[in-house]
Amino acid sequence: MRTAPLLPARVNLTLDLVLALLFGAFGLWVTTARLLPRATWLALVIMIAALICRRIAPSVALGLAWLSAMAQIATDQDISFLQIGTVIVLYSAVAHGRKWLLVIAAMSVLIGTVVAVIYLAPSYSWAWNVIPADTGSLRRRVAVLVIVPGSVLGGAWLAGLAARLLRQRQAITDARLAAEEESRRLAVLATLANDKAELARDVHDVIGHSLAVIIAQSDSVQYIDASDDAAMRKAAAAIADTARRSLGEVRQVLSDIEAVDTGQLSLRHNLDGLIENVTRAGARIDSTVAGDPLPLDALRAETAHRVLQEGLTNALKYSDRASAIRVSRRWTADALQIEVRNLVPVGGAPTIGEHSGSGLAGMRQRLERVGGQLQYGITDEGRGGSFILAARLPVAAL
Repeated sequence: MRTAPLLPARVNLTLDLVLALLFGAFGLWVTTARLLPRATWLALVIMIAALICRRIAPSVALGLAWLSAMAQIATDQDISFLQIGTVIVLYSAVAHGRKWLLVIAAMSVLIGTVVAVIYLAPSYSWAWNVIPADTGSLRRRVAVLVIVPGSVLGGAWLAGLAARLLRQRQAITDARLAAEEESRRLAVLATLANDKAELARDVHDVIGHSLAVIIAQSDSVQYIDASDDAAMRKAAAAIADTARRSLGEVRQVLSDIEAVDTGQLSLRHNLDGLIENVTRAGARIDSTVAGDPLPLDALRAETAHRVLQEGLTNALKYSDRASAIRVSRRWTADALQIEVRNLVPVGGAPTIGEHSGSGLAGMRQRLERVGGQLQYGITDEGRGGSFILAARLPVAAL
């Protein structure tokens, strides 16, 4: 596996071309100035090719470097500037090559050191002049000759390995940062989706409740004496007032304004207002409150408002209009329990599937978000059975 480059491939190739041209220009000057044999030109051209492809094809570059060295040996050339190119190519093979190339490059260090000693030991290379004459015996001088090329080639191999590890570490860091950024992006998208779903639930609750009240008010008009203009105007005014309140609530929802104020008095006012609104529509409601009301935070107050709103909406849709809707609010030490119970028509009791629409699903989601519970069902008691909706809303410690 090759590590990701720090720079784009086009930039790396441009840099390698510039390096190869500079190396070739330097080699041309050295070859001309020192009157080196023409065979040096062949080794120089091969090394330039190796420098060009040292990052785009490290294995090819390492092979070309070996080919350049063999051209030097075959033409009996001394150590020269070409070995600088060998060190650069060896470094690049380790830094940019695949894992198997690291092993080949390490073998090249060992083989290159041995070849250098065998080739230079019997020759009259200028490298012997680097070793002090007082080093001692020939064996010691050979040992020094082993250490010098071995250290140079081994140092290039280690430097390439260090660069490789640093680049891998950078790649891991970049991947982690990219993953964190993607996680943040997905979190934002999830928040937006949740806000959109909550907005849809709020609009459904408001419009569904208001339409149920308006339908109940409209149905009650048929029981008014046609000659009673005052009663007709009162019923029409009630319908218009309900529609205006519904429009106002929808505007509040779309403007992200809290429909329910914080504070216990405001909550009590909103819940009582819902019951009063349904009562004005002509429905009979028996409302009871037990226990001492506790303060709720804004989220739980909003949830309590929506739960009672949806419960009354379902009761208006499916109740026996001749019977009363019973609403119970019971406060305990740690929760508010809301129950809405209504009789269903004789012989026409709706199924649970008819009751459990998107409104009840939204109500369950609201309650689950604050740790609450929702239960509902149809009993066989009464004339046609009763639909009971019971919600438990835990009270957070403020």
